[in-house]
Amino acid sequence: MRGAPLAVSILLAAAIAACEQTAPPSEAPRDQAATLSAAAVVTPVIATVTWPPAASVDRGALAALPRTAAHAARTSQVPVLVPSRRELLAAPVIVAKDHWTSFWARTESLTVSLTMTRLSHKYPSIPPLRGAHSVRGEPAFVTANEGIWSVSWNENGVSYALDVECASPEAPACASDALVRELAAELVYVGGAGVKVTGNAP
Repeated sequence: MRGAPLAVSILLAAAIAACEQTAPPSEAPRDQAATLSAAAVVTPVIATVTWPPAASVDRGALAALPRTAAHAARTSQVPVLVPSRRELLAAPVIVAKDHWTSFWARTESLTVSLTMTRLSHKYPSIPPLRGAHSVRGEPAFVTANEGIWSVSWNENGVSYALDVECASPEAPACASDALVRELAAELVYVGGAGVKVTGNAP
C-alpha cells in the first residue's frame, strides 16, 4: 500500500501534462471567431442598371396603374416590370426604395409579388450559379415551397424574383410551374427613374 500514493501522484502528473498539451491557447477561440466573422462580412455590390429604351414602356399598363403605384414606378431606381393582366393592375402596391422595388397584387384567386433589386452579395468562395431553367430568355431558378411557386432571373442588370400563390392550395392553376412561368413571360416594362416618359402618363 505504500506504493499507492506514488502511483496516484504519477497519474495526476500525467493527466495535468496531457491537459497542458491539448488545451488550446485562451486566445484561439477569439481568433477563430474573428476569422469567421471577417469571412462572413461581404460588402453588397450595386449592379449597373441597363435601362430599356423609353419606347419600350407599356403605356397601357402604366396608365392602368393607380396614381400612387404609377408614381412609385416612375421613381424606382430599377426598371419596373409589372403583370400585364388588368386584374392585377387594378389595386397593386408598389414600393420603391434606394436599391430595390417591389410589386404586390391580389385577386380572388391569386396573390402575385415581384421583387426587383440591384443589390447582390458575392462570396469569393462560392462561384456564381446558373439557373437550370429559362425565363424571358434568361437562365432562371424555378422552385416551389408551401404551395408558392417562385421564379428568379437577371434582366436589365437587375435581379427579379416572382412569387405566385393560389388562394386555394388545391387550385389546378398552382399544381405546376406553368402559371408562374406564364406570368413571368407576360411581365411588361413601365419605366423607372432612368427613363423619361412623356405624354398622358398618370
